[in-house]
Amino acid sequence: MKNQKSKYYTLEYRPEEKAADIYIFGAITSWAWEELGEMSSYGLVKQLKEIPEDAAITVHINSNGGEVKEGLGIYNALKGRNVTTVCEGFAASAASVVFCAGKTRIMQPASLLFIHQALMATIGNADELEKDAQDLRKITESVVNAYKEAGVSLEDSEIMDLLKAETWILPDEALDMGFATQISDEEPEEGAYTNDAMQSIIKAVKRTDGEVRKQTYDISITNEDGSFDTFKELIKRMEDAADRLENTATNTLPQNPAKVEHTTGFFGFKEAK
Repeated sequence: MKNQKSKYYTLEYRPEEKAADIYIFGAITSWAWEELGEMSSYGLVKQLKEIPEDAAITVHINSNGGEVKEGLGIYNALKGRNVTTVCEGFAASAASVVFCAGKTRIMQPASLLFIHQALMATIGNADELEKDAQDLRKITESVVNAYKEAGVSLEDSEIMDLLKAETWILPDEALDMGFATQISDEEPEEGAYTNDAMQSIIKAVKRTDGEVRKQTYDISITNEDGSFDTFKELIKRMEDAADRLENTATNTLPQNPAKVEHTTGFFGFKEAK
């Protein structure tokens, strides 16, 4: 199969390696212009048909987002495949949903996620506006479900607080919250336990009532040499931290690294005042 070339590669498949790279470097829209790196769910599905089921797929993302239905469509099309997603710059709004489709989700050190509630431009009478508000809440709930399915370790209410605040998320915060599974310059050595395992342990030692979040204490979760002894020591440190958490009543959400005062469209941006 020939590579589909444009201003950016949209798809590059290497049959000898059984590996493919897909680039989403533009808007996520139902009217995608692939010459500009845009992507639609239909275009993505067409490309997936050209890639064998057992191929490893890396999806590179640098996008301000776009239409929520297209983002959810791409997310659902990708999540059943052997996919790694890489945030190469911004994975904003619907692009953050696409980012969560990866079994492995990598943040570059100089990259950001951006999440917020669903938006629409609307006009109508009071009843119509109330219906639109109800619809937007359901659409936002579907986005929360995608984040949770991917492994985000926050409670639903915590995710909603971040969405309402229109939150920029740095790589270390993305890793801590479960949006990402690793940061690119922190790739574990061969045989090391992955961050997915770390996230599972973190969730296990959290208080069941959800009042205390894992961010309360600064706990190292790096297993430097990948050995089982180091892993056991890591578990012990986290158990000790859990004991401290039991005696601490803290429920503080992480501070936003940046705040967009207002956004226009589902993925449009307006300069912060």
